[in-house]
Amino acid sequence: MIDISYGGENGLNEAITLAAEALTNVKFVAEKKLVSKFFEQIALDTGMVVFGIEDTIKALELSALDTIMLYEDIDAHRYQLKHPIKGDTKVLILTPT
Repeated sequence: MIDISYGGENGLNEAITLAAEALTNVKFVAEKKLVSKFFEQIALDTGMVVFGIEDTIKALELSALDTIMLYEDIDAHRYQLKHPIKGDTKVLILTPT
């Protein structure tokens, strides 16, 4: 519960300012639930989790992902090569070794 001094738009702005810490905690709780669900799926070995760049991209291309968690500083490059005559496409994913 947030106690505000004003009504209307000023009251709404004050409530948002005063609730900033509580809203941060809500985001933290949501992220914690997501990670807990991830570890639960791994522990139960449900087959509902993929790891690695290549498997994740395959699942993404098949629209088989409900949730995706990414490392923001991932260093990988995806190249899609198309044969100029046959039109065949090949995907290459390069990561530093």
